[in-house]
Amino acid sequence: MNFFQRTPFLRLLLSLISGIVVFQYIKFGCLMKLTLLLFVILLTLTAFLLKKTKYAYKFRWLFGVGILILFFLIGYVVSEIKQKKTDFPYINQKELFVVDIQERPLIKPNSIVCQVQVNGFKTDTQFVKISSKALIYVSKDSLSLNLKKGDILSIKTTFQNPPKSLNPEGFDYDKFLFRKGIAATAFVRQNEWRLLFNNQTFSIVALAETWRDRLLSIYQKLNLPNDQFAVLAALTLGYKDALEPDVAENYSHSGAMHILAVSGLHVGVVFWIFQTVFTFLFKKLRYKYLSTVFTICALWLYAFITGLPPSVIRATTMFSLVSVGTSIGRKAQIYNTISVSAFMILLWNSNILFDVGFQLSYAAVIGIVYLQPKISSLIYLRHKWMKWWWDLTAVSLAAQITTLPLSIYYFSQFPNYFLLSNYIAIPLATFIIYIAVAYLVLSPVLFLAYIPALLLKVFLRILNFSIAFIHDLPNAISMWYISGSQVFLLFTLLLFFVIYMDNRKYWSIFTFIFIILFFVCNMSFINLKSYNINRMIVFADNKNSHINIISNRNNIVFTTDSIISKKSFQKYWGLNHLKSPNYINQANSRMLIINDKRIFILTDNSLNRMTAIEPINVDFLIIGNAIKVNAEQIISCVNPKTCIVDSSISSWYTDKIKEICTKNGIEFYSVAEHGAYVYDY
Repeated sequence: MNFFQRTPFLRLLLSLISGIVVFQYIKFGCLMKLTLLLFVILLTLTAFLLKKTKYAYKFRWLFGVGILILFFLIGYVVSEIKQKKTDFPYINQKELFVVDIQERPLIKPNSIVCQVQVNGFKTDTQFVKISSKALIYVSKDSLSLNLKKGDILSIKTTFQNPPKSLNPEGFDYDKFLFRKGIAATAFVRQNEWRLLFNNQTFSIVALAETWRDRLLSIYQKLNLPNDQFAVLAALTLGYKDALEPDVAENYSHSGAMHILAVSGLHVGVVFWIFQTVFTFLFKKLRYKYLSTVFTICALWLYAFITGLPPSVIRATTMFSLVSVGTSIGRKAQIYNTISVSAFMILLWNSNILFDVGFQLSYAAVIGIVYLQPKISSLIYLRHKWMKWWWDLTAVSLAAQITTLPLSIYYFSQFPNYFLLSNYIAIPLATFIIYIAVAYLVLSPVLFLAYIPALLLKVFLRILNFSIAFIHDLPNAISMWYISGSQVFLLFTLLLFFVIYMDNRKYWSIFTFIFIILFFVCNMSFINLKSYNINRMIVFADNKNSHINIISNRNNIVFTTDSIISKKSFQKYWGLNHLKSPNYINQANSRMLIINDKRIFILTDNSLNRMTAIEPINVDFLIIGNAIKVNAEQIISCVNPKTCIVDSSISSWYTDKIKEICTKNGIEFYSVAEHGAYVYDY
């Protein structure tokens, strides 16, 4: 029996995922979906009719193919239904909407961010019902600070589509929100909203959040410093709102961020605690099923308290299935268990497939399950502590290998000291979870809770100090940039290496070597291509101006904020194998001549009230840095072939410049409307 025969749910999962992915790129009509369904029925009926004939064995694959096509269709339809629920039908209409706050509001420097369910809007004659999720930004004041989950508001606003990526290789906020079920955003001013009432209907999730708040209040009695409290809350309860940027950066750059995202490690520790307690309470054989029931219920209660992130749902589902299998005397087939958990999650919400945490979580667990035993077996150690050290190393290496392509693709960084971090972070995190559980149980009795409280303070201080020390080591991270196709190549490379490890066939190692050569050739081609890039880019930024001149690998950026420029556009330069740019302060206007093209960058008021006998002829006029010089005054001094207005310029002033350009026969381009301006010499 081969691997796929032993893991039937893996086949169904791959078929379901195929349907979800195909939906993102190809839209089937009703006729196509009906044809697929009829094909499924035809295949399964044929297999059934041949069941008791001499052809049954020869055509046994018909039923399997029919089922795989069926689950492909299910994945497609589930994604289609999810998209229809996400679509927001009333974009750019100013109405009086009624919304229900679905999640706890987030406090930002200038606004309160609320995820809401839009129930409908009022007209003069009727109430039009809607059922769509949206994100609203409520102007920050004393009243909006009191908003809470469950509040029903009436808001006078205009919903708009979230902004798309305006820059090459930029973050697509529109797609990010859409895959979370949100298709519209709106800003609500102080006098344009009113609290109607609070929805007091019972909700399991709301109840779980209340319990989490109570547990957090118990932690607050420890009087921990902010950084230690934030790590404790994130580590044990999945509460990350208290994490400050510098603490998050320390854990991210050191390679220990995974311990702050409640996942398999945390759920596994909690599972072991609950299983030990309930097994002790229900020692007798006739009560052993009660131990399983209580353990599973306690696990899911913990999952609810952490807010049900995908990693916790996956781990809780897996441990629940393992617990059930153990109680009925069947050894759980781990790959089947992983597949079942992913299958159930994707049926519940197909868009989770594109969640970074979901992808990293499953990549890590597959790496640990498959690669860890193989890495561990490379070195045989008799000494108990040395074996523990090597097993921990094997776990870290296995998880890092399978998550590496995704980590580089999404975050463009690799923590060079991840092994050192894991040697410290994983044991300490495990101890902290044990001690935190003990503290929460004993907290009603102060003198009993004193020792776990003291230990928590000590271990948290050691953990934060160690992670900060590793973060400050030289060359703590390496910056790498790869494309989506290169991620696919790396995973294919890993797959054929695994196949070779299993069957030791020459064809698999030859394929492995061929993919390596292809990957190297691909990288070399991109590097060679970078020598021939001669390009001008006017990037989009609402507050600053960034003009990028690339010529024969010379990379120059004229910018009003070099920090923002590096943060926002580094991925574009990295993917194109360009050198780190030379930043030039663009607070003052300047004239450039690049490849016989005359470029005038206007970022100050130097043309204000200026007159010219004859305007300067240029190829490009770039207006930025939020200036407000009279448009007619500019054109009287500068005569461009093309006028480019970046997104730092206000919309009304952009329209004014466009009007003047149209009047004078000048080609006009708005970065805010069309995205970054890219010109190849």
